[in-house]
Amino acid sequence: MSRGLEERLKAALAGSPLVARVDLVLDPLVARRGGDAAVSRLDGPVLAGLARALVSSVDAARYLALRPALLERLADAGPATLAARAAALADEARNTPADLEGALDALRLLRRDETLLAAALDFGGVSPFEEVSNFLSILAEAILGETFARARASLAPGADAPDLAVVGMGKVGGREFTHHSDLDLIFLCGGGIEAIPYASRVAQRGISYLTTRTGAGVAYAVDSRLRPSGHQGALVTTYESFVHYQCDEAQTWEHLALARARTVAGDRDGGEEALAAVRERLAARAKSPWAEVSDMRRKVEEQRADESSGKIAIKTGAGGLMDVDFLAAGATLERGSRMERPAIPGNGALLRAAEPGTATDRVLEAYTVLRRVEARARWVLGRAAESLDPAAESFEWIVALCAESEAELRESLAVARRTIREAFQAVVDDARVDALASVGAGRLEGR
Repeated sequence: MSRGLEERLKAALAGSPLVARVDLVLDPLVARRGGDAAVSRLDGPVLAGLARALVSSVDAARYLALRPALLERLADAGPATLAARAAALADEARNTPADLEGALDALRLLRRDETLLAAALDFGGVSPFEEVSNFLSILAEAILGETFARARASLAPGADAPDLAVVGMGKVGGREFTHHSDLDLIFLCGGGIEAIPYASRVAQRGISYLTTRTGAGVAYAVDSRLRPSGHQGALVTTYESFVHYQCDEAQTWEHLALARARTVAGDRDGGEEALAAVRERLAARAKSPWAEVSDMRRKVEEQRADESSGKIAIKTGAGGLMDVDFLAAGATLERGSRMERPAIPGNGALLRAAEPGTATDRVLEAYTVLRRVEARARWVLGRAAESLDPAAESFEWIVALCAESEAELRESLAVARRTIREAFQAVVDDARVDALASVGAGRLEGR
């Protein structure tokens, strides 16, 4: 049976340069799991996706060798799997062991199991990329909810202890999570200044629960730098102080960052009320943000988008992912109360709410191309990926996960980036998001 598993994996990767990696990285898996009954049930797109996920991540291959139950689940997976799993995640996170050490390990194993499952279904074309990204976001929210509930309970709150609102920003707020995404979080609480010490202890403990390395690894990295006044500010802000800061002191870039903000754990009602109060006041005095957006975007390119050595800056470079971040956030500020805010404020939903139409659809199709490549690069590298380096050995594996050839990948990235930059430039030049509608299909597609 061990030989059978190896042959099945190689057959699934036939014609791909990844097939050469089977012998290099999968020996522990073949040795431990080759005789499992689930092996004979692995087939078709799920087998192909799993093979691609395993050979492009040594860590994933080693992990699956120790998780026979996960192999069983993979063997039974199909197009409906992620939707069913998403509905069960919150309950599974809550039903972890009572003891803290057992709970932290269980939450980490839940994340790793579900992430590998999602990668296999993504790489095999069983589940669309946007469904996979949404699923990974729901997974993060489930783990956040249980983590901060335990942090609060561990501090023996009294009847008058303030609730903590955990606000997700960026990818987790907009449910655009991918592999190895950080959790961009800010923390708010009710009550006056006297509530902050307790709420801060809850926030600090929750962050520790997420980031401490246990035998099962780390749950998530946490970035709280988007809080009022950044590192210099308090970790937790009261609702009243947050509204005051955002409306009277915050800079435009901070208002842009709020576009994808959403309360993802803790006191959801309190957090959403504070966010709504800020948005209502900002909308009442809405003005065009595009001159500042253009300036901020230019500075990012100058400081972080070095492509002189042949690297491909898919995030920070011209026409990269950040163009769409700025477009969606800028459109939200410009439209203000004239736009109905979507319940899940991803970039796609925000842009479609601000300026629906075929031009916006083309931009978002290009955005998905970049997001998919970025996600697969993150999977291979095991970390964030602002750019692709064709000189690195890993580039070949990224190509194999994304396209039939390097030439095809480069062309699809170039077309996507031209599409996005053309749209971004049209909007900042005219200082209005409805300039998107005037950009013709031929120009957007770089023809």
